[in-house]
Amino acid sequence: MTALAAPRARFPLAHLAVEVVRERGNTPFFALVACEALRPADRKPIFSGPVTSDMPAQLRALADHLEEAGA
Repeated sequence: MTALAAPRARFPLAHLAVEVVRERGNTPFFALVACEALRPADRKPIFSGPVTSDMPAQLRALADHLEEAGA
């Protein structure tokens, strides 16, 4: 299976989206996507990289901070 055909999940995040791609037997990857860009050509990943073991805790800390900030 190629990365393009691998199962992916998309999570909205304000004007962006986070896509997670999981290919069997490989490290999951994530991408930040400008999903609300005006031009379709600009709706491509801004950044991508492997999902690291500390990312879930980092994202929870961000969510906690945003909740405490009154968001």
